[in-house]
Amino acid sequence: MKIDFDLLEKLTEKIFQIYEEAKNIKELAIKNKEGNDIVTEVDMFMEKNIIEMIKEWFPEHSIYSEESGEEKNKSEYEWFIDPIDGTINFASGLPFFSTSIALKKMDDTILGLVLDYSQKDVYYAIKGQGAFCNGKKLQVSNCDKLKNSILSFCLTSHYQEEHIKDVLKLEEKLASKVRGLRLIVSGAIELCWCASGKIEGVLNVKPSVGLSSAAGKLFVEEAGGKISNLHGNKRDKIDTMLVTNGKIHDEIVEILN
Repeated sequence: MKIDFDLLEKLTEKIFQIYEEAKNIKELAIKNKEGNDIVTEVDMFMEKNIIEMIKEWFPEHSIYSEESGEEKNKSEYEWFIDPIDGTINFASGLPFFSTSIALKKMDDTILGLVLDYSQKDVYYAIKGQGAFCNGKKLQVSNCDKLKNSILSFCLTSHYQEEHIKDVLKLEEKLASKVRGLRLIVSGAIELCWCASGKIEGVLNVKPSVGLSSAAGKLFVEEAGGKISNLHGNKRDKIDTMLVTNGKIHDEIVEILN
């Protein structure tokens, strides 16, 4: 099977089918993970079925998924899967959750897909060919003043004390200099918002491999934005994250450092 827009269409159709099947699960069977973070039966059901689909289509590819971890094969390709990004939102009936899928080739993300079920939005991209939502090409915000910008950041229940302190420092430095700070904790959707110009930036203080952000970062790049760590340098494989429309990037780096 080719890695192209037809593949994205097939993935979208199948994942929507899996999500519809998951709606038949009556008991979420919420279980605690790290800290007060949770996983539900829907997460597990969707991950299992998405992995089975990927293995059927691309049996030689590696797979890295939120709940099952990494399954390495001798392939230059690896799929990053977060079956429900924003599980706490989902389990609480809040609308900010999605499924995020990305395909990497030699650690370079070449394909991304995010399904925002509540808004019925499908975000997708292939490296070098643009990023889209429901067929419309994405473009980051033209806002070039931090005082007119909206930024989102992450603070979750499994953060260690040092990361909580880092988030509070970040908020203290930026709160009076931006139009708004938002705490949504649905990284995939927040990056989609940045790529589509709804917000100007997304920050994460906790170093991460980026299961839920891999697709969204590709969207932002394809839409004309910029990605670095919080020091303004190229991100390592596991690193902090600063994603913006590119126009306010350097100013944020200067304030944070």
